[in-house]
Amino acid sequence: MRRIVNDEALDILFRNAGDRHVWLARPISDTILRAVWELARLGPSSGACGALHLVFVKSEEPKARLAAALPEVERAALTTAPAAAIVACPAASSAPGPVLRDAALREAALHAAYLMVAGRALGLDCAPIWQFDAARLDREFFPDGRMTASFLCALGYGEDRQTEASDLRPTFTEACAIL
Repeated sequence: MRRIVNDEALDILFRNAGDRHVWLARPISDTILRAVWELARLGPSSGACGALHLVFVKSEEPKARLAAALPEVERAALTTAPAAAIVACPAASSAPGPVLRDAALREAALHAAYLMVAGRALGLDCAPIWQFDAARLDREFFPDGRMTASFLCALGYGEDRQTEASDLRPTFTEACAIL
């Protein structure tokens, strides 16, 4: 039987889950990252582009390589976070056509959302990062050319005093229609 989750769960996943860019000096265990994977991989998808691919970056040297592919404004959110996740999809050379390639990018975006919801469900805060030098990141983390980075997310335990305002998002009447 399906049921609606309680208000506390909705608060954790959505209502009180602002983007964080200031992190507590509290590490994320590998067990939590594995649990994030186990939840994120369960999200529905078309299955047309293969399985979800994640690279979790925790140590300083790979984090520095990752940060070098980011604009200056995004670097602090990533380098000070206890972990970062790279969501990857099949590279254009691996996809047998533009339709499959477009589907791979959409799938990766969907998996990025699952990653953030799974992280929030397990007590993590998230800072999505869309701007990065993909070619540089691919050379650093996917040198065989089979995968390409499509999304980055800083993960950790955010400073509670700092969140981005969510009231800037449109209301139902501004953004939705029921036909």
